[in-house]
Amino acid sequence: MHIRKEIGKNPYIDWTLIGFITFVITIILVAWGFSLYNAVTKGDIQGTPNKSNISKTFDAKTIENTVKYFVQREDLSNKAKDGYSGLPDPSL
Repeated sequence: MHIRKEIGKNPYIDWTLIGFITFVITIILVAWGFSLYNAVTKGDIQGTPNKSNISKTFDAKTIENTVKYFVQREDLSNKAKDGYSGLPDPSL
């Protein structure tokens, strides 16, 4: 019970307690991960089937619009790199 009185007052006790709790949590998580890995490997746990409704067809118009969008962004970025070309600050 002497350790309870030292918690918060003695940094050595505090850091030892933090280290011990961290070590215990780490061991628990590693054991859980190992058991989960073994369950998946054995086939006890099955993944959910992929039910995505993503169209796998090639849409040229969408690709073209996307490329135009990124070209516009590139142009704006290059203009910004060249310097500010807007109205000057009237307070200067």
